[in-house]
This record gives sequence, C-alpha cells and structure tokens, in this order.
Amino acid sequence: MIQVLTAQQYREMPWKNGLGVTLEIARSHGEALDDFDWRISIADVKTAGSFSYFPKKQRVLSILEGTGLALKIDHNRPVNILKKEFISFHGECDVYAELLENEIRDFNLIYDPEKFSARVQWVNQASLFSILSNAQQVFVFTHSKTLKIKVKQQEFVLNTFETLHLADEMNILTQLDFESEGGFDFCLIELFSK
Repeated sequence: MIQVLTAQQYREMPWKNGLGVTLEIARSHGEALDDFDWRISIADVKTAGSFSYFPKKQRVLSILEGTGLALKIDHNRPVNILKKEFISFHGECDVYAELLENEIRDFNLIYDPEKFSARVQWVNQASLFSILSNAQQVFVFTHSKTLKIKVKQQEFVLNTFETLHLADEMNILTQLDFESEGGFDFCLIELFSK
C-alpha cells in the first residue's frame, strides 16, 4: 500500500493532558488518545508545560519550526533540543518543557517498543538520489516546497507538510528515488516489526 496523506487529512486531537491540540498525521489503528501501536503527529507548543504520559510507549521528538525546547526529563538536568534535532525518551517519563524563545511546532513519533523498532532521520541536504528500506512502515514527511518520490515505477509529488506512507508487511527491500529543485528537507521514519 502506498498513499499520499495531505494536511487536510490530518486529524486534530486533544492532548491527553488537555493542555493543547495535536495534529495527527497517521496511526496504526484505534481512535482513543493512547489506543495505537504507533502514531505520528505535529503539535504547536505555545507555553511551558508538562508532557502527556504514554505508558509502555517510546517517544521520538523533533523541532519542526521555532528555536527549540529545554526538556527536563525525570530528575535530570534540562536538555536543549533545537530545530531538526531529535530526542528519544520513554512515554512514562516525567517531562517538562520550556520554550527557548518563541512558540515551536514539534514533530512526534510514539510507538510500542515491544512491537516495533524505529529509525528516524531528517534529510536536509542539497542532493540525494535513492534510499533503500525494508521496513514494514515507511513515512516521508516533507518540509520542502515540492518533493518527487518514485517508488515501484510510480511517481508521487508531495507539497509542504504532506506525507508519503508505504506499508509493506513482506519485508521486501524497497528503493525510493527522490527529486527536488530546491534541495531536500524531509523526515524519514521507518518502523520495523519485531
């Protein structure tokens, strides 16, 4: 299965702690706020505050827009996370975030580490040709104006904030060929079933 997810298809959902709203890009299944094996989302953080708890889940957080966040995780010293950087932590951690400057927009992957392993990376460079993946779930979320992706002789065109989703339960090695006039700026998420 290969599909393009547009911003109009993303779903607004309240945060579990009620302090904001998440724009959900995709999820494995379910409707409830924590009924899924994996979920990808965007959230606008406008003020300091605590993160929601997601028991038995792993979280990967990146800053999509804005300067960044200072995260205090459990009783550790605060860690600064800046634009296009990642930080990973357990969903059961006590996490408090403070804005480094103005409000930010973050990009989130939450998944069940007993069922999946994950590889997440920002591709931000002038040239790129191909990526090979044998993940069961592959997502390409673009921050570029236009991104062309060729998969299995099909070409897909993504505009800013759109996502290409490939689902392949057969573990077949897939080649993704990329083309962009203004350079590359996208997030690649790969989920591997355990």
